[in-house]
Formats: sequence, structure tokens, C-alpha cells
Amino acid sequence: MQKEAKAEVLRRLKSVEGHVRGVEKMVEEGEATYAEIVQQTNAIFSAIRRINTLLLKDFVEERAGREGASEELITDLVKAIDRVTR
Repeated sequence: MQKEAKAEVLRRLKSVEGHVRGVEKMVEEGEATYAEIVQQTNAIFSAIRRINTLLLKDFVEERAGREGASEELITDLVKAIDRVTR
């Protein structure tokens, strides 16, 4: 994993961890509605999807670069990942 991607993945994972703890607290306190909890868990799912997208893009950049792919091909692959992971 590239250094910049690793730092960003770790940052995002820590954010997700904090978000999960917040939802856990909402459930423990029992004052949140089902809709509020579902809204928050959906936000967690979205954050994890963004982490997966970042990992996939980093993999393509690292592997394709190592295999000698052109910058144009790498850029096209990363754009394709962005399009299908929205």
C-alpha cells in the first residue's frame, strides 16, 4: 500500500470507529429512534464503501505502475473505479 493511501485509510478507519461508538451509545441510551439509528449506520456503510474505493484505486495505481502501465491507462482505470463506486 502506498504511504499516502495507508495514512488516509487509517484516518478514515479511526473516523468510522468513532462513528460506530457514537451509534453504540445511541442504542445503549435508548433515546434514539429507529430512523436515527438506521441513518447513522447507513453513514457508516458509506464511509466503509469510500475506504474500499480508496483501497481499490491504490491497488490499481500501485500494481499497474509496477507492471509498467502508462499514466493514461492508470488514470482511466481510476476514473472507471470512481464511476462504478458512486
